Formats: sequence, structure tokens, C-alpha cells
Amino acid sequence: MKCDEVKQQGRKENSMKHSVLAAMLALGSVQAVQAETVQAETETSKPETFMDQFSVHGTLTLSSDYRSRGFSKSDQKLSVQGGLILAHQSGAYLMLWGASATTPNEGSIEADAILGYTWRIDDKNSLDFFYADVNYPGGNFSPNGKSADFGEYGVMYKRVGTFAAKDNFNAAVYYSPNYLFGSGNEYYFSSEYSFPVVENVQLFGSAGYTKQDSVAEFQLGSVPDSKKDSYFDYKVGVRGDYKGVTTELAWVGNNIKSQMDMFDDRLYVSVTKNF
Repeated sequence: MKCDEVKQQGRKENSMKHSVLAAMLALGSVQAVQAETVQAETETSKPETFMDQFSVHGTLTLSSDYRSRGFSKSDQKLSVQGGLILAHQSGAYLMLWGASATTPNEGSIEADAILGYTWRIDDKNSLDFFYADVNYPGGNFSPNGKSADFGEYGVMYKRVGTFAAKDNFNAAVYYSPNYLFGSGNEYYFSSEYSFPVVENVQLFGSAGYTKQDSVAEFQLGSVPDSKKDSYFDYKVGVRGDYKGVTTELAWVGNNIKSQMDMFDDRLYVSVTKNF
């Protein structure tokens, strides 16, 4: 979050926003807020007071479905997601994020708090470290009496300008020591690459892998009628930015074998406004 001094400040601020939003990609919060929703470069002078070291950003998304890690979290219905980010010029940030959803405990809201730190290695490379507190308020269902809420740790590597000036690559690892309904360890690995085809339009593809320690734990925390303890997911599509609004059209799928509709492959459309 920090040209000449003015432009360099602007580039750092947008890198922070990019990293925070990308970090959301694979949390439940995560494909609702896309990694490519970077706003136009903000020209900011060097902070003069303590409060000038902080900035506040927001994001609001309307999507055809709340798709996360390859499956629907809103019963294949429209979803609204939004978040507020308080960021410090050091790289530290706090994000509060929420979504309308069909939650595992039969509620209708997901509410997350994400605390993180972005380390800018250089102009092209950065590392993002974060912890997400994922909550499903209002629901009262549990298959075993344990809460659906859980915490998740993550680290994401991000690189810009690998093959083209404005392409983006990221790879991340997520870990929860006590996943949904106390289902034990959960691991998620993800990667995404986007390539500019024309001004403000990118083609992108992402892949992910979810793993738990046993079939029983995977059935409790991930896919109730699965006969395995892991699955792959993917997403391919096109993303465009116009006057601060990002529109995305994508196909989202997985290799899950299930009779439940929420795991079906589907077309996904979203419109996001960052401010």
C-alpha cells in the first residue's frame, strides 16, 4: 500500500488491495471476491499523520451463485457479498466480509473476519499471510453437536508481469486445524493465472485441491456422501473491468461424485464494485 514518491505510494496501496482480495479467493469468502479486482492507481501523498497511514476500502458483489472451492454455498441461487478492508501502510490489514448463503448449519449468512499482512518482496512479487475466522451466525443445525464455525490459516504468493506486463499469478496454501463441525484437519491448495487479451479484459483459469485426513472426516466437513477424502476443483473464464466495475463470466467445476445438486458444475456470473 504505498512514482517518484507519489506513484510508488499508489502502486503499493493497490498491491495491498489486490493481495487482500486475492487472499479471499479460496476462503468461503474467497471466490466471491476476485483476485483481479484492482482499482485504478490511486495517487496518494506521503502520510503526514498517524491516521494518514491507514486506508479503508470496500467491495460489493452480486453473483449468480456463491461458488467457493468448486461448489455452491447458496443453494445455486443469487448471492450478495460485501467487505470492508482497513489497511495500514506497513502491510497489515483487517477485513470484515459477509455473504448471503445457505450455510452448513442451515443458516443464511456467512460472516468472516480476516487478519493479515502483505509483504512486498519487490515490484513483481509479494507474500500474503493471513488468518480467517469463518462464522455462520443464526444456524442451529449440527450433525454431532459441534459448531460449524472454524478458523483457517493461509499464505499466498503472488507475482505480476511473468509473461506479459499485466498478467497475474498466485499460489496459496490454506490450513484449518478444526474444520466444519469439528471434522479435524483440512488442507486447501490453489493456484490462478490471468492473462490480458485486450485492455481491461483478462482470460483466467484456477485450480484447487481439498484434502482431509479420512473419509469420515471429509464426509462430515466437506461432502456428506463422498467415498473419498479429497477432490479437485477448477474455474475458467473471462473477466473485464470498466470504470471500477468488474464483471466475470466463468465455468466452475470439480471431480466430486455426489448426488447433491450443490456439487454440480455450473456457469457463474458476477458483478463487483470496489470503492
